[in-house]
Amino acid sequence: MATVGILGGGQLGMLLAESIYRYGGNVAVYDPDVNAPAHRLAARSFMKRFTDVVALGEFFNHCDVVTYEFENVESAPLYPLARVKPILPSVKVLAICQDRIQEKEFLRDNKLPYANFATAKTVEQLEEAARAFQRPFIIKTARGGYDGKGQWQIKTEQELDVLLDDTDFMKHEGSGFVIESVIDIAMEVSCIVARNPAGKDYVYPVFENMHKNHILDFTVFPARLPLDVADKLQDIALATAKKLDVQGLLCIEFFLSHTRSPDSSGMTVGDWNIYINEMAPRPHNSGHVTRVATSVSQFDSLARILLNIPLAQPKGLSVGCYCMGNLLGDVYLSQGSDGKKPLNLQALEVFPEVIDVVLYGKHEARAKRKMGHFVTQGQTGDEAHAGAVRFRESLLISPVG
Repeated sequence: MATVGILGGGQLGMLLAESIYRYGGNVAVYDPDVNAPAHRLAARSFMKRFTDVVALGEFFNHCDVVTYEFENVESAPLYPLARVKPILPSVKVLAICQDRIQEKEFLRDNKLPYANFATAKTVEQLEEAARAFQRPFIIKTARGGYDGKGQWQIKTEQELDVLLDDTDFMKHEGSGFVIESVIDIAMEVSCIVARNPAGKDYVYPVFENMHKNHILDFTVFPARLPLDVADKLQDIALATAKKLDVQGLLCIEFFLSHTRSPDSSGMTVGDWNIYINEMAPRPHNSGHVTRVATSVSQFDSLARILLNIPLAQPKGLSVGCYCMGNLLGDVYLSQGSDGKKPLNLQALEVFPEVIDVVLYGKHEARAKRKMGHFVTQGQTGDEAHAGAVRFRESLLISPVG
């Protein structure tokens, strides 16, 4: 029985572990948080810091193959360990995707679609580049940001001055920065590619994503897009995975616009302009819907790659459409629960369109923290989305039972 090591013990690791066991593998989880959800499914847990080289070495020696469920694992200590046991996707892929400077330069160098950008290693370089950059723009830390963290939109000279004088902002100098043109976003979408070491690959249909406060709110599947646009997005996602030589999963997040960004290098299909926003070499929040909407989920595909089992083309299970909604800690808090009390799900009785609910079992409910998700099904994307909105609203006003 092969043992798959997962760096990170969050919900993505937990759901991946379920698929690994289904295909006959074993699971070890490395995460310093003793309450991390994936630890509950691990045959062996390692609860040391991600910078503990000795513990990481023991973890790699225990496993036959290693993967990761988030990008904020420091890549440098993993290079020598990757010579001990394979890590998929590779450390090189992780290093590119966890650093926005490297990521943007990769897109530019490989003639993939991107919004205009500039990079800076220091705050002094950032100020010089920002003064010359066309506003409005977004400043992003090169490392560590997610769900809107480490991002600042600048519309005026005064806003830039205030940010550059902020002592908390100055603490990010060691990360480096990216300055990026603001896209007039008409739709945000993502596309997941599964690719094994033999070069066999499959591309999932496009996911349509809606964000609230920079956090994924709903995903409609398949995306409500013209077929030629969806086909082009899949082509770009596959080309990107091949150029990166990904062995595992790669999720590409796209911005779509009807207006062209100045000095950009986007691609155009009809009246849709396409830009790659970010890349994630792991399972993705938008891909949760594949657990009930496709014959092979994103987690099953990655489990097959890690266990050297042949890939299969994911097929839709229904002619209908689906919508995944995130359940944040806000839902628990509105019911008077801190996460230790179960979420009141009595509303399921009157929402038959809800076909899947997954609660991650996190120890503490906090505002904006991802605590679970659910999926609705409908004849159209509009119908599935409307049902998802109604169901979650019913949870927000439910009393605690």
